[in-house]
Amino acid sequence: MKIETIPQEDHQVKIEAEFEDELFESFKRRAARKIAKQAKIPGFRPGKAPYDVVLRMYGEGVINEEAVELLIDEQYAKVLDEATIEPSGPGALKEIVSMEPLKLSFMVPLKPEIVLGDYKEIQLEYTPEAVSEDEITEFLARLQKNYATAEPVDRAIEKGDLVYFKLKGLANEETILEELPVQFVVGDDQQKDNWPFENFSNELIGLKESEDKEIEHTFGEENEDDRFKGKTIKFVVNVQSVKTLSLPELNDDFAKLLGQFEDYAALEKAVRDQQESNKKQEYDEKYFSELISKYAEQATVKFPPFMVDEEIEQMFKSLERDLKQQNLDVETYLKLLKKEKEEYIEENVRPAAINRVKNSLIIEKFAQEEKVEVPKKDIDGIINDTVQMLHNMPDQKGKKAKVTNEMVNNVAYNAISRLYNQRTLEKMKALATGELLLEETQEAVKEVEEGVEGESEVVIEEKLEVVSTETQEIIETSIAEEVEDDTEVVVEEKLEVESSETKDLPENEGEENPKE
Repeated sequence: MKIETIPQEDHQVKIEAEFEDELFESFKRRAARKIAKQAKIPGFRPGKAPYDVVLRMYGEGVINEEAVELLIDEQYAKVLDEATIEPSGPGALKEIVSMEPLKLSFMVPLKPEIVLGDYKEIQLEYTPEAVSEDEITEFLARLQKNYATAEPVDRAIEKGDLVYFKLKGLANEETILEELPVQFVVGDDQQKDNWPFENFSNELIGLKESEDKEIEHTFGEENEDDRFKGKTIKFVVNVQSVKTLSLPELNDDFAKLLGQFEDYAALEKAVRDQQESNKKQEYDEKYFSELISKYAEQATVKFPPFMVDEEIEQMFKSLERDLKQQNLDVETYLKLLKKEKEEYIEENVRPAAINRVKNSLIIEKFAQEEKVEVPKKDIDGIINDTVQMLHNMPDQKGKKAKVTNEMVNNVAYNAISRLYNQRTLEKMKALATGELLLEETQEAVKEVEEGVEGESEVVIEEKLEVVSTETQEIIETSIAEEVEDDTEVVVEEKLEVESSETKDLPENEGEENPKE
């Protein structure tokens, strides 16, 4: 077998493999036998027809095609070994270069290569904002409105009314928003993201039940809804009902109405905890996005195209699920955007998929460099929790579901992966904020302090040498504050010795109780 490798710019390698005539001839014979088994050849039992008969009936092209498939199945791994290539995914036959001799061209994806650069110098402060009292008050007010009683009124719409209406959107008389029912509180100050545009509900003030109104609005190119982006839309409103809201009082009775709180204080605490969790999660998403972007700016990341293609497939599946929840399908969605599928992928999906792959590889490489691990006790705990959860989960008939090893493995693997990623991101944050350096410094100080009284000068010196030069000033200060005066002198002498390469070790080196 003759092998030639040709590196490609997209982190793949083209392998051209030339096979001996005798080897290919043996596969042609095997191909003929396979064809003979599957075909009905007059005068012969299945698989017993001679090669010449099969060749005459089916032709050399059919035999060659089957022989190449059989050869690839058996010889592809040997081709990779000969070429000393470790693929990151399945290769593909790109071309049959020649038949005599048989020469095949394969395209093989290489394993990703990631160089993080001087990532330990990356700095980014972690400063999440505390939840304000106004945010707690706003949330409780929204909760209050959810439990308000609505009573129909025969008058024009006023601010604070609950209005039910039908809405349709037209652009140049073409329907881009099919008529749908909408309900919200008019002029709600807490409804920060009014849809379809800011303060839309105020346009309804003054209308009465059964009245119509046309509202025009021009959207900017930055609008998040692709259907409206950069367009002037005429919204047609038909008011169905107008109701006034009577709000319940925020007290212990209201808290008990929710069914899980003893009093209003417990409700308020639960709201605060939830808001703090939500705000931290929102901040973390922005923080880690910015932090990983800093890594990406200096990192060199190479990966083959199939990884992006797989990510695009996953993103499209996610899009389909999201659209299904809105009673839409991808085909309808693309029609509303006036884009073909391939155009949408290249403009909207592929750039995001490339970033996702790059970022995930950076995180994975960081975890390897920093030796991030999930301890065995945590893994065992996750597996036990998974088994218990699945056993307690009822099936569609309300009975206990049958738990298989595959189910446990899948759920547990996802949970372990999430924990692993979480700990990796936390370590990235600790490094970027200086928290990791502080922990290492404190550990080094503690180690030195524990050994100062009972260990010899030589041992102390060896431990101090392990500590990075960046943290020695902190260690010296900490030691001076904690150890006794006579020991302090010895440590300071040892630190001075370390700072001078030319100064000899003291004569009493190795004594249990060194003299001043």
